[in-house]
Amino acid sequence: MKKSIIFQLIVIIAAVSFFTVTQVSAFEIITEEDFKQNLITKDILIRTADNFIVLYDASGSMADEYKEGIKKIDAEFQILEQQNAILPELGYNAGLYTFTPFKTYYEMQPYNQAKFKQAIDRLPNTKTGGFVGQATPLAEGIKKLDPILANLSGKTAIFLFSDGTYQLGGQKLRPLDMARNLVEKYNVNFYLISSATTPKAEKLLADIAALNEGSRVIPFDALYQNPVYGLGPLYVIDSRVEVDTVSESKIAGVKTKDVLFEFDGVEVPPDSHDRLKMVAKFLEDNPDTFAVLAGFTDNAGAEEYNLKLSRVRSLNVKNFILEQSRIDPDRVILFWYGNTNPVASNDTAEGRKKNRRVEIAIGGI
Repeated sequence: MKKSIIFQLIVIIAAVSFFTVTQVSAFEIITEEDFKQNLITKDILIRTADNFIVLYDASGSMADEYKEGIKKIDAEFQILEQQNAILPELGYNAGLYTFTPFKTYYEMQPYNQAKFKQAIDRLPNTKTGGFVGQATPLAEGIKKLDPILANLSGKTAIFLFSDGTYQLGGQKLRPLDMARNLVEKYNVNFYLISSATTPKAEKLLADIAALNEGSRVIPFDALYQNPVYGLGPLYVIDSRVEVDTVSESKIAGVKTKDVLFEFDGVEVPPDSHDRLKMVAKFLEDNPDTFAVLAGFTDNAGAEEYNLKLSRVRSLNVKNFILEQSRIDPDRVILFWYGNTNPVASNDTAEGRKKNRRVEIAIGGI
């Protein structure tokens, strides 16, 4: 069965069926089996970062209970295991470090899934040992990335696990200042996997995320529950490529089209209201499902401006959906990519109109 993928994020997760959108605007579920049979190949994946770095938190606060019988440190470990298992090898350089204290587990080098797993297996946690609850020199840990980033080219995604608390070391460094220094010197985005529980801690992580348009806070619980959150920053799927799927018997139960925006516009256009109300109702009626929104722009304007524009567009669509329903906001996941991955030529007004879009897809069991 031939399908044209226009949604940008397909995730390979064992025992869980996910989704795509077709040119006829029907939601379809793409399964792990599709990937196993090589019906969806790496050739259609577009890398959106050249490098990624993981800063793992092994501080004392990670000994707190996350859920009954699960410590935060063990949930963090599980998240990394799962994310590594579903990440395609697309030529990234990768590094894995703790900052409590700073220690190298996977020195910056070409990403290899099997070797990265071996590095993850050595990380401290309560199941495998090595976890003694260290102090949290967060600023010093961020600063130590400077010489690593100096040897990299292209864009780097920094995944930082943190509850937003830290101890001041002898140099009295502050995490926001160290993060700002990296953003000003290098092409980096911070993805802050937050387990913050106080307004002060939440503000610190939000302030780091506000340093540029590509950075963002990812709720720890949301990522633990739904791995889609973690891979959006690293790749998208070429919207123009047709692939085979074996999922023709799967039905997600809702149809929609892209939400198209006017030039420089961010308001949700009236002609999409009825479709978005239908999405909201479907999510409300099906509590095991979730929506993923991906914002894009045409190629007019600077990269940072377009990232902001695509972020605001996807956020406004999310807010519209939430206004029509009573669902957990974390069930509507946002990504934004600026002018990445156009679906049409930017050389014509019609093509640019198609590229100023928010794509919507539904996933779930």
